[in-house]
Amino acid sequence: MHRSTLIPAVLAVLVLAACSKEDKPAAPTTGAGNAAAAGADVWPAVGPLLAGSHTGSCTRTPQLDAVEATISLDAEGKLTAPDIIVDMRKPQMIQLSRETAGGAIKAGAMVSMDAEKGPVLTLSDEGKPHGAGAALMRGEQMISCPKGPPLDKLRSQPLYKSMARFVDTPAVAVTCVSRANPLEQKKAEFKLAGGMATLGAETFDLSRAETETLMIIPAENQVLYSFKLPGGPLMQVGYDLSGKLVALQDGGASGLTRGCQVES
Repeated sequence: MHRSTLIPAVLAVLVLAACSKEDKPAAPTTGAGNAAAAGADVWPAVGPLLAGSHTGSCTRTPQLDAVEATISLDAEGKLTAPDIIVDMRKPQMIQLSRETAGGAIKAGAMVSMDAEKGPVLTLSDEGKPHGAGAALMRGEQMISCPKGPPLDKLRSQPLYKSMARFVDTPAVAVTCVSRANPLEQKKAEFKLAGGMATLGAETFDLSRAETETLMIIPAENQVLYSFKLPGGPLMQVGYDLSGKLVALQDGGASGLTRGCQVES
């Protein structure tokens, strides 16, 4: 799971466009100055989706030996595993994903307290009979348990529903620049509500999304939601923790297609 480059990419396109204008648009803010939002407790929305115990034959690395162990996370954020008990309610980053492919629904999650030192908990549900697997990393040590309860609450409904408090936004005026014509700025409105996203005259039915990802970075007051519809590019939408829209972009493997910032 990789951290999105939404804000830098949007800024790069808009700054390029602004170079040809005398009146430069104001750069979007990540909302880092909003101390109240930055201190918001996101766990009550996330914890119940991830709670469960993964018990049985697990593998430790780098030893590569098999051990009987349990990795357990409760809805209140208490993580227990061999030689560790830790409160996960104030993570550095949370990432949730949901994918629909061939009629099967897959889901995954990562809760990171520290990307380098850990603990980092990863959950993966491929829709198989054995349920979800769990892996816990601390420094160079990792233990992985392939069997556990399925992520039913994460799989049961799209992220735009379960995480609506983070991604729904009323109509907001934005200024967009396309990669095809970076010197031309276009004004539009963006709205996301009830499973429908609109950007100007374009409409995106999120119930058709093949993939959805939600990344929450509490310390930086950032929420990044991305979705991809069949045959369409990946769209990424950035908010602060209070739900205020910051910027959005879309593109594919070849890079950014369009970037939009909220008008000041």
